[in-house]
Amino acid sequence: MKVGTDGVLLGAWAAVQPQDRRMLDIGTGTGLIALMLAQRALEAHVTGVDIDDVGQARENAAASPWSGRVAFAQCPVQEFETPEPFDLIVSNPPFFVDSLTCPDRGRTAARHAVHLPFGDLRDAVLRLLAPGGRFAVILPTAEAERFLAVCAGRLALVRRTDVRTTPRRPAKRALMEFVRADRPAAPPADCSADRPAAPPADCSADRPADPPADCSAAVPEVSELVVGTGEHECYTPEYRALTRDFYLKF
Repeated sequence: MKVGTDGVLLGAWAAVQPQDRRMLDIGTGTGLIALMLAQRALEAHVTGVDIDDVGQARENAAASPWSGRVAFAQCPVQEFETPEPFDLIVSNPPFFVDSLTCPDRGRTAARHAVHLPFGDLRDAVLRLLAPGGRFAVILPTAEAERFLAVCAGRLALVRRTDVRTTPRRPAKRALMEFVRADRPAAPPADCSADRPAAPPADCSADRPADPPADCSAAVPEVSELVVGTGEHECYTPEYRALTRDFYLKF
C-alpha cells in the first residue's frame, strides 16, 4: 500500500500539540504519516513500526528534510518496546474483519485485521501511550463502530470527523481521536492552589474529594468533512485547506 487518501487525511487531521516530543505511527507502511507528523512537529521525534519490511519508509525518510527525526522498526506492535511512552500515537490500521482475504499476502496484511486485531491495537495503545497522550485513527464507518465497542471503558473518544467522498454519498471513513478513559481531568480554575481567596463551598476541606473525572463520560467533538464536490477531480475548499501544505511540500 503506497500513498492513499486515508493516510493523507489522518496525517493532516491528527492533533499535534506544541509540547509533543514523541510520536508513534503504527502500521507505517511507506512512512507517509510519520513524515507528515515530522513536518508538522519540528521538535518531535517520530517512530514508525510495521510488521512488514520498512525499507521503503527508510528510503523516503532519508530523502526528506526530516530524516534526523524519523526512525522505523520492523516489528509487530504487540512486541514493540520503548523506554518512554508516546505523546501522540496514530494508526491507519488494517480494518477488514469479516470479508474474504486477498490472494496477495501483502495486501491482505495491509487491509485485513489478521495480524493486528482491534483488541491488540487497543492494548498496544494503552501500553505505549503517555498518561496525557492522544491516539488518532482512521477507519471505515462500520469498522469504526466495532473499534469504539472494543475501546469502551479503556479509551475515550474526544473528537470525531466523519468523511464523505462527495456531498451526496454517505460517510465512508471516520477520523477519531482518543485519550485514556481514566485520565484525570484538570482541576477547575476556581479551585487552583494559587488563588488567595477562600475556596468556594464545593471545594471545602470537609467535603470528600471527587474521584478523577471519567473521560469516557465526556461528549466528543463531532464534525464532518467532504473531500470532493462531485465533479471529476474537484476537491472541496475544506479538504484543500486541510491538505494543501502537504501537497506543496512532498
